[in-house]
Amino acid sequence: MSELGVLFCTSEMYPYAKSGGLGDVSQSLPEALRKEKGVKVYTIMPLYQTIDREKFGLEYSGLTFKYVLRGVSHQFDIFVNKCNLYELFVYNPILCDREGLYYDAYGDFGDNGLRFGLLSYACLEVMIRMNLKIDAIHVNDWQTALIPVLAKTHYYLTQKCILTIHNLMYQGIFGKEVMLDLELDWERVFKPESLEYYDSVNFLKAGIHFADAVTTVSPTYANEIQTLAYGCGLDDVLRNNSWKLQGVLNGVSEEVFGPKVDTMIHKNFNVRDYKYKHDNKKALAQELGFMSVDKPLFIFIGRFTHQKGIDLLIESFNLLKDFEANFVILGSGEEHYNHIFKSIATNYHNINIIVGYDEARSRRMYAAADFLIMPSLFEPCGLNQMIAMKYGTLPIVSKTGGLKDTVVDFTDVDYDHLKAYSGIGITYEEHNLFWFMHAIAKALSLYGNRKKFEKISKHDMQVDNSWKKSAKTYIDLYTKP
Repeated sequence: MSELGVLFCTSEMYPYAKSGGLGDVSQSLPEALRKEKGVKVYTIMPLYQTIDREKFGLEYSGLTFKYVLRGVSHQFDIFVNKCNLYELFVYNPILCDREGLYYDAYGDFGDNGLRFGLLSYACLEVMIRMNLKIDAIHVNDWQTALIPVLAKTHYYLTQKCILTIHNLMYQGIFGKEVMLDLELDWERVFKPESLEYYDSVNFLKAGIHFADAVTTVSPTYANEIQTLAYGCGLDDVLRNNSWKLQGVLNGVSEEVFGPKVDTMIHKNFNVRDYKYKHDNKKALAQELGFMSVDKPLFIFIGRFTHQKGIDLLIESFNLLKDFEANFVILGSGEEHYNHIFKSIATNYHNINIIVGYDEARSRRMYAAADFLIMPSLFEPCGLNQMIAMKYGTLPIVSKTGGLKDTVVDFTDVDYDHLKAYSGIGITYEEHNLFWFMHAIAKALSLYGNRKKFEKISKHDMQVDNSWKKSAKTYIDLYTKP
């Protein structure tokens, strides 16, 4: 079998730029694919001005080219990671010279359609100009969803195009003028089944139509998004394309996450040295000023958005403040949520609120905590629950999307056949305060049974949430005729 070449196109990748799970997946999936025999994976992303070129060893590749659209000449400079020549970076001032990736304090950037259209052109131009031997082009979310469109209607390429939907809520919807700015083919592209969307354009919708295969990040979410409740206006499009839609569960990087290898936590531990997990809890208590480390520790790490169940979390504080437990909230997101959290940050003696994001602190929280709270209204896959389990932290999750695929409630487990289960935690189905608090109460009850709690915690640490199985599934997709 000849070598399989893959071009993995993304708008963000850890550790260079990250706003959510896409950044983690863009690092860990290519990493897992490269471990498979006969697979060569190139990643390509924007070289945002916020990326420290010297720190990451990024150097100019020698390739600069210009592309003219609507009479405007756009220049692209291509950089490469000198320690990993398969990591490529596109610099263009319109695309890259921003303080944020997609938005700032005033909202989404008004020229995002042009910005990520330029990225889509650049990815294909780099592949052609560098003469990369590519068999499959893997694109991610709306930011690169125009690549299958351009590949089929502009460049007439033969490479297979795979589109992964990480979160259907974000679709890349813009005014029709972007058709002119990007010189898209009106006759072939601006159609109801493709780019046209209520007299606007929808990048993700077009990508779904033109891609050879469409994946999303968990089997349950693949079914959910074909329904009116979860389809975000594209459920009919996805049903019409269900023949090429597949749910492939995300994984987490074993090289990055895990208490045995993590250099950011206070003290490394594993199942055999499980007692050292408590040392991490004591260290975090000292860092954040907890009065007692004997109480259960609940954490929330994530974006402050409605999707993540933030309204329900805020609503619960007046009840959680009376619990014999500690809670730590870490994250940032929509400005009105940031403002709410900042305004109540010192209101509760047992609820520590940190507005902002700190990767090292999040790792220390995973290592220290007993429970992770994920009250999401919907969750395409979710990585936090899988990361938490690596550290022996039990997830408390709503039964939706990938959370449903990765976490079983501890009351539904046959403990004589524990190895038959993937992740074990606490689940609830109805998204309201009653059932959320019921889940917290179940967690407190479980914590009181130390023998049972530690048995589940150690089990979760050994669950295989790596990319091994899913990487093989993607290779099959890349190579399937």
